[in-house]
Amino acid sequence: MSDIFNSSYIIEGENQNAIQAALENQIGKTVCVSYVVDREALRNNFETQISVQSILEGCVGSTRFRVLVDDNTFSYFYTENVWLMGHDVNTRPVIFIA
Repeated sequence: MSDIFNSSYIIEGENQNAIQAALENQIGKTVCVSYVVDREALRNNFETQISVQSILEGCVGSTRFRVLVDDNTFSYFYTENVWLMGHDVNTRPVIFIA
């Protein structure tokens, strides 16, 4: 496992290979997938946003992922939908999708 996953990191959407590797590394772990309107403030305001936290599901080599809480609370997305992924040590990663 790369050191990038043992420390804080931010990966931006231009580096799709890094995002794919980061997503694959988080399969089976708790993540938060978030859609936000305000890309500057992210989740730190009351603008339109939706977040779903659960176990990341997907297959290594596939660009399709999901988090599923139940039939009414879920998020499906592709690697190319991720424009930002951030992680602080000892917290779950937040995956921002468009």
